[in-house]
Amino acid sequence: MEYRKFEYPSFNLYTVKTNRFKTCQMEIIFKDEARREDVMLKTFLADIMSDCSSKYHTRKDVARTLEEYYQASFYGITNKTGNLMMTSFVLNFLNPKYVKDKDYLDKVLELPFEMILNPAIKANEFDIRNFNIVKNRLSDEILSVGENINQVSLKKALDKLDSHSPSSYGILGSIEELEHISPKNLADAYQDLIESSCDIYVIGDLDMDLVANIIFKYFKNPVVKTKELPSLYVDNKTKSRVRNIKESSHFLETNLVQIYSLENLNEKERITTLHFYNYLLGGGGLNTKLYQLLREKNSLCYGVKSRYLKYDNLLIIQTSIDKENVKKAQKLIRQAFLEMKMGKFSEEELQYAKESFIFSLNLSLDNQAGILNNYIFHELDHLPFIEERIEMIDDITKEEIVAISNKIKPNIFFVLEGEENHGTN
Repeated sequence: MEYRKFEYPSFNLYTVKTNRFKTCQMEIIFKDEARREDVMLKTFLADIMSDCSSKYHTRKDVARTLEEYYQASFYGITNKTGNLMMTSFVLNFLNPKYVKDKDYLDKVLELPFEMILNPAIKANEFDIRNFNIVKNRLSDEILSVGENINQVSLKKALDKLDSHSPSSYGILGSIEELEHISPKNLADAYQDLIESSCDIYVIGDLDMDLVANIIFKYFKNPVVKTKELPSLYVDNKTKSRVRNIKESSHFLETNLVQIYSLENLNEKERITTLHFYNYLLGGGGLNTKLYQLLREKNSLCYGVKSRYLKYDNLLIIQTSIDKENVKKAQKLIRQAFLEMKMGKFSEEELQYAKESFIFSLNLSLDNQAGILNNYIFHELDHLPFIEERIEMIDDITKEEIVAISNKIKPNIFFVLEGEENHGTN
């Protein structure tokens, strides 16, 4: 694969030339500091800007054009990564060498910039018809999330951890936040978006000099990017004592969320060591410490998982249990941490974790999105390329995983208590 960077006043273009796929992908990413008041606006924008524009009045018009471009696809998505909010527009399209139309590449690459630079805005307001369609769709999504106990419990726990921390910002926001959005303030948010830092990534078997020229022709954004972006990593401070919080809910089952802060991790620990610690603790399936203690030996739950949130400097454990067994579950979780600290896992378990992790990395090389994601985070965070990370994985020792236990500090234990005993099996 050939990796190149093209620098322009208002954006940077990164290209990955490879002949492994019959399709190509372009991702246009706008980056800005994560602010709670912007989250719902950016999510709304990603949706409506991929639905319509001044040229394509409805989603049906967009879909018809994409179909003419040999089943190309185009969509917008918003992600919060640490301290950054990233609004992305993704185009997937057939390699032009399989197409007879000599202008195909020019046409298909023009479409995203038409959608981005010419949204359906008149008199400084988004078109009300498309606005209401997207608003109703987002309302349904928010209500759907509100019926998922795992998502509700985790959101509440992160908010209790620190409501001002970007870690607590939910991408969808609330119905109340959605109701405060109008066609006018959404148009104002668009201006803020278009003025934010922008990077473009393209992968495929393409003439990248030609691609760069086409993109520069259509992306006539006059804004020169000079704003300094914050560090990716959220500084979630460890509290002096663990807070135990309980809330009642309308759900039948009870959900337990335990959040741990990660202190002073070095680069290797962030990139590899903590991933393996998490895999052995509760992120790796049926043979993890947490699953064996809570599920197999004590039948307290259907499942239990731990998650490493790298850019939030957090480790999270979550499970649904019978509300009468909360204290027992917490005791067993403490036991799992103690066993990790004592090195009560075998070299064979560690080797299996390494093989599993390497397998997942190699799997990401089999799709364009996985490859492109690695290059995106290489630029954002100097993340080593996959081949380098595989070498780092081979060097991980049991002693390093044990040592990192001292950098994991309990922060908040949150219980969303259900109405009935419904979590056991």
